[in-house]
Amino acid sequence: MKKQLILGGAALIAMAMTGCEKTGTIDGQVIDAFTGKNIEVPTVWMPNTTFGTHSPKYQKDEVKSQEIRTGKFTFENVPVGKYQISAKRAGFVNSKYDIETTEENPNLTVTLYEYDNKIDPGLYKTKTETPEKISSGDWVNYRLDCGDASVAGFNLNIPDLSNAPKIPGKVDKKPAKKGKKGKAAPAAAAPASKMLALNAPRVVDAGLDVLFVNASSVTTPLIAVSYPAVEGKVADHKDCKGVTADEKTALFADVAKKVDLKVEYRAENLYSISGNLPKGKQIIRLSQDGKTLQTYYFEVK
Repeated sequence: MKKQLILGGAALIAMAMTGCEKTGTIDGQVIDAFTGKNIEVPTVWMPNTTFGTHSPKYQKDEVKSQEIRTGKFTFENVPVGKYQISAKRAGFVNSKYDIETTEENPNLTVTLYEYDNKIDPGLYKTKTETPEKISSGDWVNYRLDCGDASVAGFNLNIPDLSNAPKIPGKVDKKPAKKGKKGKAAPAAAAPASKMLALNAPRVVDAGLDVLFVNASSVTTPLIAVSYPAVEGKVADHKDCKGVTADEKTALFADVAKKVDLKVEYRAENLYSISGNLPKGKQIIRLSQDGKTLQTYYFEVK
């Protein structure tokens, strides 16, 4: 009986050890977030583990060393658990993701994204041969700084200062006392500036699918929301700053009819934004921690 108990205990221990050491395969590919094409010969690794495409063991494997040339990777016999997986290549912005495998699902396929580090901040189309900017904030000179109540808005008109003449102050030509210079007279009043109307919004499809490159690192979730753009009285939006003195009306977000958009991390400072927009003129606000990062003005066809 004692011998049977010992054997039974040993079997249980063996089963427990086998369960703890259950392994699986983590594979995937590294893709250019803008073009959708595979990035050749990236480096993929899992920090604090021995798994990485740069390891001598990995590079000696003829099949694996060939597949990484096309941006694909395979890590075998990975114990189940939580990990971080990263990808990098010279000239590209790196990416890192938190992943997890379980005993029920020990295998995992991952898509990692990178993008050219020369790409400027802004909003871009997806899957184009070269990065194509939708808007870099063409209406930045029109944008209002609004609080939580109004959220976002735009001027309908602003002064055209691009060709405004510069009128220097005239020097007082009266004889100056010894040791003193003539005083500069106040500058003449500049002529009234020509007013420019708000640019027509760019027309976009109802099925929004874009990439947003932020100017700086974002450590908390990025929020994207679309609102109908409606004209309203400036007096009703006192939490908005930047309205010209002569303007009685401006363009504001209809906060009662917001549409939440889907935001997904792609790589450092890069996010995918998608969703279905209502027809008509829309203001899209991107924010973090309640603070506006950027607003865009579009018309949905």
